[in-house]
Amino acid sequence: MNKIKTIIQTKSYSSSGQYSVGRYGMNYFWMLILILCLLFACTSKEKKEAEKSWTFVSIPDFLNKDTYYPHPGFEEALSYFLEAVKAENPDFVLIPGDLVNGRWPSILEPTEEAILEKAAIFYPAWKARMEAHDLKYYVAVGDHEVGDNPWPEEKAKLVPLFEEQFRKHMQMPENGPDHMKGLAYYFTHNNTLFVAVDVFEPGEGPEGKIVAQVSGKQLEWLDNVLKTQKEVDHVIVMGHTPILGPVNILNSSGMMLEKGRESELWKVLAKHKVDLYLCGEVHAITCTEKDNVQQIAHGSLFGWNPTVNYLLGTITAGKIELELKEIDIVPKLEGTKSMAIDFTEKAMKEGFSTIGTMTIDKSEDTIEKLKTGCFLESNK
Repeated sequence: MNKIKTIIQTKSYSSSGQYSVGRYGMNYFWMLILILCLLFACTSKEKKEAEKSWTFVSIPDFLNKDTYYPHPGFEEALSYFLEAVKAENPDFVLIPGDLVNGRWPSILEPTEEAILEKAAIFYPAWKARMEAHDLKYYVAVGDHEVGDNPWPEEKAKLVPLFEEQFRKHMQMPENGPDHMKGLAYYFTHNNTLFVAVDVFEPGEGPEGKIVAQVSGKQLEWLDNVLKTQKEVDHVIVMGHTPILGPVNILNSSGMMLEKGRESELWKVLAKHKVDLYLCGEVHAITCTEKDNVQQIAHGSLFGWNPTVNYLLGTITAGKIELELKEIDIVPKLEGTKSMAIDFTEKAMKEGFSTIGTMTIDKSEDTIEKLKTGCFLESNK
Protein backbone atom coordinates (compact mmCIF):
# COMPACT_ATOMS: atom_id res chain seq x y z
CA MET A 1 0.00 0.00 0.00
CA ASN A 2 2.87 2.44 0.83
CA LYS A 3 4.39 1.71 -2.58
CA ILE A 4 1.12 2.51 -4.34
CA LYS A 5 0.74 5.70 -2.29
CA THR A 6 4.28 6.81 -3.24
CA ILE A 7 3.61 6.20 -6.94
CA ILE A 8 0.31 8.13 -6.85
CA GLN A 9 2.02 11.11 -5.16
CA THR A 10 4.89 11.31 -7.71
CA LYS A 11 5.20 14.93 -8.96
CA SER A 12 5.65 16.18 -12.54
CA TYR A 13 5.91 19.87 -13.31
CA SER A 14 3.84 21.67 -15.92
CA SER A 15 5.09 24.54 -18.11
CA SER A 16 3.60 26.99 -15.60
CA GLY A 17 5.91 25.71 -12.88
CA GLN A 18 3.09 23.99 -10.98
CA TYR A 19 3.12 20.28 -10.43
CA SER A 20 0.54 17.64 -11.27
CA VAL A 21 0.20 13.90 -10.77
CA GLY A 22 2.39 12.02 -13.22
CA ARG A 23 0.91 9.98 -16.07
CA TYR A 24 2.02 6.69 -14.49
CA GLY A 25 0.83 7.81 -11.08
CA MET A 26 -2.59 8.61 -12.49
CA ASN A 27 -2.79 5.18 -14.16
CA TYR A 28 -1.99 3.46 -10.87
CA PHE A 29 -4.56 5.61 -9.11
CA TRP A 30 -7.38 4.50 -11.40
CA MET A 31 -6.14 0.93 -11.28
CA LEU A 32 -6.44 1.03 -7.49
CA ILE A 33 -9.98 2.42 -7.75
CA LEU A 34 -10.88 -0.39 -10.18
CA ILE A 35 -9.47 -3.05 -7.83
CA LEU A 36 -11.43 -1.64 -4.89
CA CYS A 37 -14.62 -1.59 -6.97
CA LEU A 38 -14.09 -5.20 -8.03
CA LEU A 39 -13.45 -6.27 -4.44
CA PHE A 40 -16.63 -4.51 -3.33
CA ALA A 41 -18.63 -6.11 -6.14
CA CYS A 42 -17.30 -9.60 -5.31
CA THR A 43 -18.06 -9.16 -1.63
CA SER A 44 -21.59 -7.96 -2.42
CA LYS A 45 -22.13 -10.91 -4.78
CA GLU A 46 -20.88 -13.39 -2.16
CA LYS A 47 -23.17 -11.80 0.43
CA LYS A 48 -26.17 -12.04 -1.89
CA GLU A 49 -25.32 -15.67 -2.69
CA ALA A 50 -25.12 -16.46 1.03
CA GLU A 51 -28.51 -14.82 1.58
CA LYS A 52 -30.18 -16.83 -1.18
CA SER A 53 -32.61 -19.39 0.15
CA TRP A 54 -33.51 -22.82 -1.16
CA THR A 55 -35.88 -25.50 0.06
CA PHE A 56 -36.25 -29.22 0.65
CA VAL A 57 -39.23 -31.29 1.78
CA SER A 58 -39.22 -34.37 4.05
CA ILE A 59 -41.98 -37.02 3.77
CA PRO A 60 -41.06 -40.24 5.62
CA ASP A 61 -43.15 -43.37 4.94
CA PHE A 62 -44.24 -42.20 1.52
CA LEU A 63 -46.00 -44.45 0.69
CA ASN A 64 -45.44 -47.56 2.82
CA LYS A 65 -47.73 -49.29 0.33
CA ASP A 66 -47.29 -51.39 -2.79
CA THR A 67 -48.87 -49.17 -5.45
CA TYR A 68 -49.13 -49.17 -9.19
CA TYR A 69 -48.96 -45.94 -11.13
CA PRO A 70 -51.60 -44.73 -11.42
CA HIS A 71 -53.25 -46.55 -8.51
CA PRO A 72 -57.07 -46.78 -8.46
CA GLY A 73 -58.67 -45.02 -5.50
CA PHE A 74 -55.44 -43.33 -4.46
CA GLU A 75 -54.02 -41.34 -7.34
CA GLU A 76 -56.18 -38.23 -7.16
CA ALA A 77 -55.39 -37.67 -3.48
CA LEU A 78 -51.72 -38.53 -3.92
CA SER A 79 -51.48 -36.07 -6.79
CA TYR A 80 -53.05 -33.36 -4.64
CA PHE A 81 -50.48 -34.05 -1.91
CA LEU A 82 -47.51 -34.09 -4.29
CA GLU A 83 -48.71 -30.96 -6.08
CA ALA A 84 -48.66 -29.19 -2.71
CA VAL A 85 -45.12 -30.46 -2.14
CA LYS A 86 -44.09 -29.33 -5.63
CA ALA A 87 -45.56 -25.88 -4.98
CA GLU A 88 -42.94 -25.43 -2.23
CA ASN A 89 -40.37 -25.49 -5.05
CA PRO A 90 -38.04 -27.93 -3.30
CA ASP A 91 -34.62 -28.68 -4.73
CA PHE A 92 -35.35 -32.27 -3.69
CA VAL A 93 -37.50 -34.43 -1.43
CA LEU A 94 -36.16 -36.60 1.42
CA ILE A 95 -37.90 -39.89 2.25
CA PRO A 96 -36.43 -41.51 5.39
CA GLY A 97 -37.65 -45.00 4.57
CA ASP A 98 -40.75 -47.13 3.85
CA LEU A 99 -41.46 -46.45 0.19
CA VAL A 100 -43.14 -49.81 -0.41
CA ASN A 101 -44.96 -52.40 1.70
CA GLY A 102 -42.34 -55.06 0.93
CA ARG A 103 -44.19 -58.09 2.35
CA TRP A 104 -43.46 -60.23 -0.72
CA PRO A 105 -45.54 -62.39 -0.62
CA SER A 106 -46.12 -62.30 3.14
CA ILE A 107 -44.55 -60.83 6.26
CA LEU A 108 -43.23 -64.19 7.48
CA GLU A 109 -42.76 -66.19 4.28
CA PRO A 110 -41.12 -64.11 1.57
CA THR A 111 -39.51 -65.93 -1.35
CA GLU A 112 -36.66 -64.99 -3.66
CA GLU A 113 -38.96 -65.16 -6.71
CA ALA A 114 -41.55 -62.88 -5.10
CA ILE A 115 -38.92 -60.35 -4.01
CA LEU A 116 -37.53 -60.05 -7.54
CA GLU A 117 -40.97 -59.94 -9.15
CA LYS A 118 -42.58 -57.40 -6.80
CA ALA A 119 -39.54 -55.13 -6.59
CA ALA A 120 -39.55 -54.87 -10.41
CA ILE A 121 -43.17 -53.66 -10.27
CA PHE A 122 -43.47 -51.43 -7.22
CA TYR A 123 -40.16 -49.54 -7.15
CA PRO A 124 -40.52 -48.34 -10.77
CA ALA A 125 -44.15 -47.34 -10.07
CA TRP A 126 -43.03 -45.34 -7.01
CA LYS A 127 -40.37 -43.59 -9.06
CA ALA A 128 -42.78 -42.90 -11.94
CA ARG A 129 -45.14 -41.04 -9.59
CA MET A 130 -42.37 -38.80 -8.29
CA GLU A 131 -41.03 -38.18 -11.79
CA ALA A 132 -44.53 -37.31 -13.04
CA HIS A 133 -44.54 -34.48 -10.48
CA ASP A 134 -40.98 -33.50 -11.38
CA LEU A 135 -39.66 -34.21 -7.89
CA LYS A 136 -36.04 -35.16 -7.34
CA TYR A 137 -35.64 -37.46 -4.34
CA TYR A 138 -33.18 -39.04 -1.91
CA VAL A 139 -34.40 -42.06 0.04
CA ALA A 140 -33.24 -44.10 3.02
CA VAL A 141 -33.86 -47.76 3.80
CA GLY A 142 -36.94 -48.49 5.93
CA ASP A 143 -37.98 -51.76 7.54
CA HIS A 144 -40.44 -52.36 4.67
CA GLU A 145 -37.58 -52.15 2.16
CA VAL A 146 -36.11 -55.20 3.91
CA GLY A 147 -39.30 -57.20 4.29
CA ASP A 148 -40.81 -55.54 7.42
CA ASN A 149 -40.28 -56.66 10.99
CA PRO A 150 -39.91 -59.19 12.55
CA TRP A 151 -36.95 -61.06 11.03
CA PRO A 152 -36.78 -64.72 12.02
CA GLU A 153 -33.65 -66.49 10.80
CA GLU A 154 -35.01 -67.73 7.44
CA LYS A 155 -36.41 -64.33 6.58
CA ALA A 156 -33.26 -62.50 7.72
CA LYS A 157 -31.27 -64.55 5.21
CA LEU A 158 -33.24 -62.81 2.43
CA VAL A 159 -32.43 -59.28 3.63
CA PRO A 160 -29.35 -58.98 1.32
CA LEU A 161 -31.65 -59.73 -1.64
CA PHE A 162 -34.12 -57.07 -0.47
CA GLU A 163 -31.22 -54.62 -0.16
CA GLU A 164 -29.94 -55.47 -3.63
CA GLN A 165 -33.35 -54.66 -5.12
CA PHE A 166 -33.46 -51.33 -3.29
CA ARG A 167 -29.97 -50.52 -4.54
CA LYS A 168 -30.75 -51.60 -8.09
CA HIS A 169 -34.00 -49.69 -8.49
CA MET A 170 -33.45 -46.55 -6.39
CA GLN A 171 -29.85 -45.88 -7.46
CA MET A 172 -28.77 -43.70 -4.59
CA PRO A 173 -25.16 -42.40 -4.33
CA GLU A 174 -22.65 -45.21 -3.81
CA ASN A 175 -20.20 -43.45 -1.51
CA GLY A 176 -21.14 -45.30 1.69
CA PRO A 177 -19.22 -48.02 3.54
CA ASP A 178 -18.15 -50.92 1.34
CA HIS A 179 -20.86 -53.30 2.58
CA MET A 180 -23.61 -50.66 2.23
CA LYS A 181 -23.05 -49.01 -1.15
CA GLY A 182 -26.29 -47.37 -2.26
CA LEU A 183 -27.87 -47.98 1.16
CA ALA A 184 -25.95 -45.50 3.33
CA TYR A 185 -24.56 -42.44 1.55
CA TYR A 186 -24.00 -38.68 1.72
CA PHE A 187 -24.17 -35.67 -0.55
CA THR A 188 -23.67 -31.92 -0.25
CA HIS A 189 -26.02 -29.32 -1.67
CA ASN A 190 -25.39 -25.57 -1.44
CA ASN A 191 -22.86 -26.18 1.33
CA THR A 192 -25.27 -28.29 3.39
CA LEU A 193 -24.33 -31.91 4.15
CA PHE A 194 -27.00 -34.61 3.98
CA VAL A 195 -26.33 -38.15 5.20
CA ALA A 196 -28.59 -41.21 4.93
CA VAL A 197 -27.92 -44.10 7.31
CA ASP A 198 -29.24 -47.67 7.07
CA VAL A 199 -30.41 -48.51 10.58
CA PHE A 200 -31.13 -52.19 9.84
CA GLU A 201 -28.08 -54.34 10.54
CA PRO A 202 -27.57 -58.06 11.17
CA GLY A 203 -27.57 -58.95 14.84
CA GLU A 204 -29.68 -60.43 17.59
CA GLY A 205 -32.51 -58.40 19.10
CA PRO A 206 -36.20 -58.21 19.94
CA GLU A 207 -37.13 -58.28 16.24
CA GLY A 208 -35.02 -61.34 15.48
CA LYS A 209 -31.86 -61.43 13.39
CA ILE A 210 -32.01 -57.78 12.29
CA VAL A 211 -31.35 -55.00 14.81
CA ALA A 212 -32.16 -51.29 14.56
CA GLN A 213 -28.68 -49.85 15.02
CA VAL A 214 -25.73 -48.17 13.32
CA SER A 215 -22.49 -49.83 14.37
CA GLY A 216 -19.10 -51.13 13.23
CA LYS A 217 -17.97 -50.08 9.76
CA GLN A 218 -21.06 -47.97 9.10
CA LEU A 219 -20.53 -46.00 12.31
CA GLU A 220 -16.84 -45.49 11.49
CA TRP A 221 -17.82 -44.28 8.01
CA LEU A 222 -20.39 -41.85 9.41
CA ASP A 223 -17.94 -40.48 11.96
CA ASN A 224 -15.38 -39.92 9.21
CA VAL A 225 -17.87 -38.22 6.87
CA LEU A 226 -18.97 -35.81 9.59
CA LYS A 227 -15.35 -35.13 10.52
CA THR A 228 -14.04 -34.50 7.00
CA GLN A 229 -17.06 -32.46 5.84
CA LYS A 230 -17.02 -30.09 8.81
CA GLU A 231 -16.65 -26.88 6.76
CA VAL A 232 -20.28 -26.99 5.58
CA ASP A 233 -22.91 -24.58 6.90
CA HIS A 234 -25.41 -27.22 8.09
CA VAL A 235 -25.61 -30.99 8.65
CA ILE A 236 -28.79 -33.07 8.30
CA VAL A 237 -28.91 -36.84 8.86
CA MET A 238 -31.85 -39.10 8.02
CA GLY A 239 -32.59 -42.65 9.15
CA HIS A 240 -35.82 -44.58 9.40
CA THR A 241 -36.31 -45.18 13.12
CA PRO A 242 -36.46 -42.57 15.89
CA ILE A 243 -33.54 -42.56 18.32
CA LEU A 244 -34.95 -40.43 21.13
CA GLY A 245 -38.12 -41.41 22.94
CA PRO A 246 -40.85 -41.28 23.87
CA VAL A 247 -42.54 -40.66 20.52
CA ASN A 248 -46.16 -40.62 19.41
CA ILE A 249 -47.20 -43.77 17.50
CA LEU A 250 -50.14 -44.36 15.15
CA ASN A 251 -50.71 -47.55 13.14
CA SER A 252 -47.08 -48.60 13.61
CA SER A 253 -45.03 -51.24 15.43
CA GLY A 254 -43.06 -48.29 16.80
CA MET A 255 -39.52 -49.58 16.22
CA MET A 256 -36.83 -47.49 17.90
CA LEU A 257 -33.06 -47.47 17.58
CA GLU A 258 -31.48 -49.80 20.14
CA LYS A 259 -30.13 -47.95 23.22
CA GLY A 260 -31.65 -44.64 22.11
CA ARG A 261 -29.78 -41.63 23.46
CA GLU A 262 -27.08 -43.95 24.82
CA SER A 263 -26.47 -45.45 21.36
CA GLU A 264 -23.17 -44.87 19.59
CA LEU A 265 -25.09 -43.34 16.68
CA TRP A 266 -26.58 -40.59 18.83
CA LYS A 267 -23.23 -39.92 20.48
CA VAL A 268 -21.65 -39.41 17.04
CA LEU A 269 -24.45 -37.04 15.97
CA ALA A 270 -24.00 -35.02 19.17
CA LYS A 271 -20.20 -35.00 18.93
CA HIS A 272 -20.28 -33.51 15.46
CA LYS A 273 -23.05 -31.01 16.29
CA VAL A 274 -25.47 -32.32 13.68
CA ASP A 275 -28.38 -29.90 13.22
CA LEU A 276 -31.22 -32.32 12.42
CA TYR A 277 -32.01 -36.02 12.56
CA LEU A 278 -35.06 -36.78 10.38
CA CYS A 279 -36.93 -40.06 10.82
CA GLY A 280 -40.28 -41.77 10.28
CA GLU A 281 -41.58 -45.26 11.18
CA VAL A 282 -44.12 -44.12 13.81
CA HIS A 283 -46.58 -42.34 11.43
CA ALA A 284 -47.01 -39.51 13.92
CA ILE A 285 -45.25 -36.29 14.93
CA THR A 286 -42.86 -35.80 17.84
CA CYS A 287 -40.09 -33.19 17.90
CA THR A 288 -37.38 -33.79 20.50
CA GLU A 289 -34.09 -32.01 21.15
CA LYS A 290 -31.26 -33.43 23.22
CA ASP A 291 -27.53 -32.58 23.26
CA ASN A 292 -28.27 -29.68 20.83
CA VAL A 293 -29.43 -32.12 18.11
CA GLN A 294 -33.04 -31.80 16.94
CA GLN A 295 -34.85 -35.04 16.12
CA ILE A 296 -38.01 -34.74 14.02
CA ALA A 297 -40.12 -37.89 13.84
CA HIS A 298 -42.99 -37.34 11.43
CA GLY A 299 -44.74 -38.73 8.37
CA SER A 300 -48.03 -40.53 7.90
CA LEU A 301 -49.59 -43.77 6.77
CA PHE A 302 -51.60 -42.99 3.65
CA GLY A 303 -54.75 -45.07 3.60
CA TRP A 304 -54.97 -45.48 7.38
CA ASN A 305 -54.18 -42.23 9.20
CA PRO A 306 -56.70 -39.35 9.51
CA THR A 307 -54.01 -36.78 8.67
CA VAL A 308 -50.91 -36.59 6.48
CA ASN A 309 -48.02 -34.16 6.81
CA TYR A 310 -44.74 -32.95 5.36
CA LEU A 311 -41.80 -30.92 6.63
CA LEU A 312 -40.63 -27.88 4.68
CA GLY A 313 -37.03 -26.77 5.17
CA THR A 314 -35.83 -23.37 3.96
CA ILE A 315 -32.06 -22.95 4.03
CA THR A 316 -29.64 -20.04 3.84
CA ALA A 317 -25.98 -19.95 4.85
CA GLY A 318 -26.92 -18.66 8.30
CA LYS A 319 -30.31 -20.26 8.98
CA ILE A 320 -32.44 -23.36 8.81
CA GLU A 321 -36.16 -22.55 8.90
CA LEU A 322 -38.55 -25.48 9.36
CA GLU A 323 -42.32 -25.68 8.99
CA LEU A 324 -44.45 -28.76 9.60
CA LYS A 325 -47.65 -28.79 7.52
CA GLU A 326 -50.63 -31.10 7.94
CA ILE A 327 -53.97 -31.82 6.27
CA ASP A 328 -56.95 -34.04 7.09
CA ILE A 329 -57.47 -37.08 4.90
CA VAL A 330 -60.23 -39.68 4.67
CA PRO A 331 -59.18 -43.35 4.40
CA LYS A 332 -61.72 -45.75 2.90
CA LEU A 333 -61.44 -49.17 4.50
CA GLU A 334 -62.95 -52.56 3.82
CA GLY A 335 -62.23 -54.76 6.77
CA THR A 336 -58.46 -54.83 7.15
CA LYS A 337 -57.79 -53.43 3.67
CA SER A 338 -57.24 -49.82 2.66
CA MET A 339 -59.12 -49.33 -0.61
CA ALA A 340 -58.90 -45.60 -1.28
CA ILE A 341 -58.12 -42.17 0.17
CA ASP A 342 -59.78 -38.81 -0.26
CA PHE A 343 -59.85 -35.30 1.18
CA THR A 344 -62.88 -33.59 2.67
CA GLU A 345 -64.26 -30.53 0.89
CA LYS A 346 -63.11 -28.41 3.82
CA ALA A 347 -59.57 -29.77 3.60
CA MET A 348 -59.44 -29.18 -0.15
CA LYS A 349 -60.69 -25.61 0.33
CA GLU A 350 -58.43 -24.67 3.23
CA GLY A 351 -55.36 -26.67 2.21
CA PHE A 352 -52.48 -27.52 4.53
CA SER A 353 -52.17 -25.87 7.94
CA THR A 354 -48.93 -25.10 9.75
CA ILE A 355 -48.72 -26.95 13.07
CA GLY A 356 -45.23 -25.91 14.12
CA THR A 357 -42.14 -23.94 13.12
CA MET A 358 -38.51 -23.87 14.11
CA THR A 359 -35.64 -21.56 13.17
CA ILE A 360 -31.99 -22.45 13.76
CA ASP A 361 -30.19 -19.11 13.48
CA LYS A 362 -26.42 -19.29 13.07
CA SER A 363 -25.94 -15.77 11.73
CA GLU A 364 -24.37 -14.53 14.97
CA ASP A 365 -21.62 -15.95 17.20
CA THR A 366 -24.12 -18.05 19.16
CA ILE A 367 -26.77 -20.40 17.74
CA GLU A 368 -30.34 -19.35 18.52
CA LYS A 369 -33.33 -21.69 18.20
CA LEU A 370 -36.87 -20.38 17.99
CA LYS A 371 -39.76 -22.88 18.20
CA THR A 372 -43.55 -22.84 17.97
CA GLY A 373 -46.34 -25.43 17.99
CA CYS A 374 -45.32 -29.09 17.81
CA PHE A 375 -41.63 -28.17 18.03
CA LEU A 376 -42.18 -27.10 21.62
CA GLU A 377 -42.58 -30.80 22.44
CA SER A 378 -38.78 -30.85 22.44
CA ASN A 379 -38.95 -29.79 26.09
CA LYS A 380 -39.99 -33.36 27.08
